[in-house]
Amino acid sequence: TSTIARTASTAIAITFAGSIVIACSDSVSGGVHSFGDVLALLAAVAVAVYTLIGRIVREKVSTTVYTYVVYFACAFVLVLTCMVQGYALFDYGISAIIVGALLAIFSTILGHSIFSWCLKYFSPTFVSASKLCEPVVAAIFAGLLFGEVPAIPVFAGGAMILGGVLYYSKIEREM
Repeated sequence: TSTIARTASTAIAITFAGSIVIACSDSVSGGVHSFGDVLALLAAVAVAVYTLIGRIVREKVSTTVYTYVVYFACAFVLVLTCMVQGYALFDYGISAIIVGALLAIFSTILGHSIFSWCLKYFSPTFVSASKLCEPVVAAIFAGLLFGEVPAIPVFAGGAMILGGVLYYSKIEREM
């Protein structure tokens, strides 16, 4: 099993290295991008902690109950934050409502809920590693839908992330 642990660590290192390549590719522009990269790193840590907590909770609680509690808590914090910061909750127009509804359907219900369901059946490490595919897939959609073509290092980092996740999933199946 130490060989499996070593190869799993290698897969995770490849995936992490891909994330570093992507982060470094836009750090040359400095300022706002570097701040965004730091925020993304902090968010990744928060997601990892959330995933580990979710794994424990999902052993006893159904996906439906778990996601309702999480979504309600997130909505409550979002509304409270908007009120404290003085942001309006309404009057953003129909396009904002459509985009919000699409995000709720695809990102939250079809995305987040699937990850929550997976926590009962897969290791939290695998679920966390799989979440790293989200920005890669988002970049692919940005290219297809909006014609935004990322720099070459972003392609390389994305390939490393996908390769690391696929390699890890192969190792996980063998465990």
